[in-house]
Amino acid sequence: MEVLSAFDGGVSQPHEISGDEITFELKPGQRILNVRIAGPPPELRVTMLFDKKGKGFVARQGLLVGIGNAPLTALPLEELPDHTLRVCVQTEGKDVRLATRYPYGRDALDKLICDTGSAPHGAWHYWAQSDRVVPYFEFGNAAEAGLIHYFVAGEDCWETAGCWVADGIVRLLSTDSPLTETLLAKSAIRVVPLVSPYSATREKASYTTPDDKGIYGAATWGDAEPPPEYALIRAQVEDAIRAGRLGLLLTLHSWQAQQATSNLQTIRAAGENALSESRAAWATDTLARMIEGVPHGATSFPEKIWHPGLARDYLLAAHNAITFRVEVTTAGQGHDGFRETAERFLANLAALDDWAPVCGG
Repeated sequence: MEVLSAFDGGVSQPHEISGDEITFELKPGQRILNVRIAGPPPELRVTMLFDKKGKGFVARQGLLVGIGNAPLTALPLEELPDHTLRVCVQTEGKDVRLATRYPYGRDALDKLICDTGSAPHGAWHYWAQSDRVVPYFEFGNAAEAGLIHYFVAGEDCWETAGCWVADGIVRLLSTDSPLTETLLAKSAIRVVPLVSPYSATREKASYTTPDDKGIYGAATWGDAEPPPEYALIRAQVEDAIRAGRLGLLLTLHSWQAQQATSNLQTIRAAGENALSESRAAWATDTLARMIEGVPHGATSFPEKIWHPGLARDYLLAAHNAITFRVEVTTAGQGHDGFRETAERFLANLAALDDWAPVCGG
């Protein structure tokens, strides 16, 4: 058998083949697997070596396996000594796709653009700075609508469950449905499925600059000069804030199966700004209403951000604006769960009318 890099940024980690077994070295940290196995035996044993940090991102989820051209599904893993996980795959003699993230890259984004090109209420566009672009989808007319809602995914290119939820949001809004009609009667919606210019399998960091420097891209909202992709999105959001037109800003992330819940969150204080009692009550209510019916949904409302420079921290500190983040779990759910999460977020958003407190109103 032979290990091939999977399409769109596949990563073939160090591996060893012995008979009907292949072992992947996924230490240190959260190294990602995204490969195709050509010519496997009918029964393939896959062993993965993790350290403590990396193990948590996969153990609850399982190994993602696709036989032939079948969709990826999660197979449960057997834990062996020394942070080793193993699964036995019945291959049917067909090539096998193996992954530790549900891959979402530029190929998936291209397919989304093609599949939704004739949407009755929306279209894809891009923001550009020099030779860098951020593709996004706009539903309704942001130039005329009162409120603009944002769903932003792929700030961390390997947190792909958030990208799949954004993908589902675009597909749902592309249908001529009562839900779409209700939402667009009172707002415009912009969806960014993939902020990073790279695919789901970049190892070096959550974002890699053109000069090959790895950084924590999601935390650059507060930088004087963020990377172009983040700067472009930040400028659009700040324009909406200054006009008093920002509704929901939800960044979509995923700690994979490290967490067993899809946790929706905002914060109470940043910089010199802290939420008043009435705005905190509004945020608590909005968290509860937005998470209603979301698979594995949960909420939290910490005092401050865990890492400076993230969107919630920067926008509250600089503009006194309340924004939100969700960590979509991959524990116990895959593509069906991601689509259901997208549907619930849109349905819950449609039921909310008061967004004045976002901008301090």
